[in-house]
Amino acid sequence: MGGQALIGRFLVALSKLDRVDLRLNTPLVELIREDGRVTGAVVGGKDGPRRIRARRGVLVAAGGFERNAEMRARYGVPGHATGAMAPPSNTGVPIEGAIAIGADTDLMDQGWWSPGLMRPDGRSTFTIGFNAGIFVDAQGQRFMNESAPYDRAGRDIIAAMAAGKVNIPFWFVYDDSTGPMPPIANFTQPFGNLQDYIDSAILRSADTLPELAEAIGVPAEVLNRTVERFNGFAAEGIDPDFGRGDEYYDRQFTDDRPPLVALSKAPFHAIAFGLSDLGTKGGLRTDELAHVLDGAGQVIPGLYAAGNSMAAVSGETYPGGGIPIGSSMVFSFLAAMDMATAPVA
Repeated sequence: MGGQALIGRFLVALSKLDRVDLRLNTPLVELIREDGRVTGAVVGGKDGPRRIRARRGVLVAAGGFERNAEMRARYGVPGHATGAMAPPSNTGVPIEGAIAIGADTDLMDQGWWSPGLMRPDGRSTFTIGFNAGIFVDAQGQRFMNESAPYDRAGRDIIAAMAAGKVNIPFWFVYDDSTGPMPPIANFTQPFGNLQDYIDSAILRSADTLPELAEAIGVPAEVLNRTVERFNGFAAEGIDPDFGRGDEYYDRQFTDDRPPLVALSKAPFHAIAFGLSDLGTKGGLRTDELAHVLDGAGQVIPGLYAAGNSMAAVSGETYPGGGIPIGSSMVFSFLAAMDMATAPVA
């Protein structure tokens, strides 16, 4: 909620300035480039298209294209638009508008990933904080550190999908120590009515592991061996297969204890997971002052980008929580400061 609070306070501050015009429901139609320089934009609205002239520059900071299924497919972004956590309006139109006037792009197949708890309405939502339980692949085997940092965990899921080991949905298996509710510290969105998950077969339960294996379509003997092996790790407090609990992040939801808890109390449960993302991280290629570059690496005068409309400054890595909004703030500030000294068009 910190990001929303920042944006809310920013909008309140802007609303008190006479020289600021805040508009809702004003989608970009196209960017205007004259004599090589971006001089404004055409926007839509209830009264039809309108041309807005920009004397110093245009900053594209309108999110990524995570909600555009066609664009995701075109650039090979793993996952689905239904697994994105960004607003439905994040369809990449401003990015495509910049491409249309010569802008270059980078990282267009990348996103800010996470395991995604499947919901009865078909979405897969950003989920962190796995205090117990294990993820299993199509053969009933563990394939990752379930408590790893969320972007790394998402990339592990993508790698397993590419290797043909994981199908969507895959399953999070746990026992009845906390009842049928999955032992997850942070759903990021309210879990909702448990019965809805049962009725939609997203949550499946059985009295024995072999019966659960049949319910989720994996080999019973493999799932048995997987759970036995993991229970041994839980007894020792160390995971030699995937290092679960080795890093501080793994233990932040368990009071610094390794999140290795035996699966031993019947009935046993499995809940379906997919791939989620906080947004795409591919976008317009920029320099150190947020100027958008063309295919030859030259600045497009008057055009700037920040946030998820800009190719992520962190590349394919995720240094830590807050990187998307933090870099958006920094590069938006740099763009504004540069515009303040730019010649008036």
